[in-house]
Amino acid sequence: MDFQDIFLLFMMPFTYGFVGWITNWLALKMTFYPLQFWGIPPYIGWQGIIPRKAHKMAIKAVDVITDKLMNVEEVFARIDPKKFENELYPLLADSIQESTEVFGRSINFEMWNSLPKIIHEEIAYKVERASRATIRNVILKLRNQIESYLDLKGIVLHCLTGSNVGLIVDVFQKVGKPEFKFIERSGFYFGFLLGMLQLVFWLIYPVSWSIPIQGIIVGYLTNYLAINMIFRPLVPKVYFGLFSYQGLFLKRQTEVSQEYSKIVAEKILTPKNILQDILRGAKSEEFISLIDSSVSAQIDRLTLLAKPILFTTGKMEKFNLLKKELSNRMLESILNSLEEIEPFFEQALDLERTMADKMSKLSAQEFESVLRSAFQEDELLLILVGALLGAFVGLGQLFFLVS
Repeated sequence: MDFQDIFLLFMMPFTYGFVGWITNWLALKMTFYPLQFWGIPPYIGWQGIIPRKAHKMAIKAVDVITDKLMNVEEVFARIDPKKFENELYPLLADSIQESTEVFGRSINFEMWNSLPKIIHEEIAYKVERASRATIRNVILKLRNQIESYLDLKGIVLHCLTGSNVGLIVDVFQKVGKPEFKFIERSGFYFGFLLGMLQLVFWLIYPVSWSIPIQGIIVGYLTNYLAINMIFRPLVPKVYFGLFSYQGLFLKRQTEVSQEYSKIVAEKILTPKNILQDILRGAKSEEFISLIDSSVSAQIDRLTLLAKPILFTTGKMEKFNLLKKELSNRMLESILNSLEEIEPFFEQALDLERTMADKMSKLSAQEFESVLRSAFQEDELLLILVGALLGAFVGLGQLFFLVS
C-alpha cells in the first residue's frame, strides 16, 4: 500500500464529514430557497419547501394563534371604552365641530347664523357628549362582536403569502436559528464518525462497489439523526444512566415562545394591520355599517325636536343625505387618526406577552408542531437528498481509489 492509498484511506472520515455537512447545508437551503419557483414550471425546477407551502403553513399559523395562543374576544375585551374615548375624541374633535357647523348651515343657513353664541356653545357641548357616547358605543360593540368585524385569518394569510412569502421564511429562520445551525454542524460530526466506520469496513472488506452504498448511508443518516435530535425526545430522557437529553427545540420552549410571539406581534398582528383590516378589510362593510347606524342614531337624538319642522319644510331627504355625509366624515377622520391610536391598541391588547405566556405552557407535542410543520411533510425528501449526494460523493471516492 503506497502513500497515496494511505492518504485516501486517511481522508475517508474527513470526506464523509464534508458529505454530512454539505448535504445538511443543502437540505436547509432547499427548505427555504428560492422564494419563487426556479426552473421550467411546473415540474422541472425547485421552489423552497416553505415558500411553496406558504399558504398551507399560514393556515396552520392561524390555527396555532387562534386555538392555542390567544382568544380574540378575550384579548379585545381588554379595551376600556372610556379610555378609548379619551384617546380618540381629541383626534376627532375639530372634525366633529366642523361637521356640526356644516350640518347646521346646510339645513338652514340663515337660522343657524342667527343663533346666539350661547346656543352654539350649548349645541357644541351636546355634540361632544353625544360623540363621546357614540365612540364608547362603537368600541363596545366592536370588542363584544370582534369576530364579526375582524378577519384574523385574512391578516395572517396576507402577511405570509404571495409577495410577502419572505416573511414566513424569516419567521422560521429566526425561531429555529440554533436548531438549523445544529443541523449544519452535526452533519460534519456524524459524517466523520460514520466515515471512521467506513474506513474500518474498507480495511476488512475492500469491496469497491460498497463505497457508493456507504455514501448513501452516510448522507441519509446525517440528515436523519440531525432532524431527530432536534425534536426527540419530547421530554428529558436519561441515557445509559449517565446523561439526560431532550430535543434541542423542545428544550428552548420559553426562549422560542418569546421570539415567535415578538415576530407575530411586530410583523403580523400589528395594531396597524388589525385596524386596517377592521376599517378596510374583508369585513369592513360590517364596521362601516356600525358607524353609520351609530352616527345616525346620535344625530336623530340631537335633532329630535327639529324633526317636525324638517318634515314640513321638505328637508328630510336633505337631512338624511347629510347624516350619511357626517358618517363618512367620521370614518375618514378615524382613518386619518390610525397612526395616533396604534400605541393605545398595542398596549391594550398586549398580544406579545399574551402569546408568549400561553406558548410557553403548550404541551411538548403542541409546541413541536410550531417549527416542525415547516418541513415535516418533506422530511423524507430532505433525507433522500442527503442520500443522493452521498452516493455521488461515494462514486467520486470510488473513482480515486480504483484509479
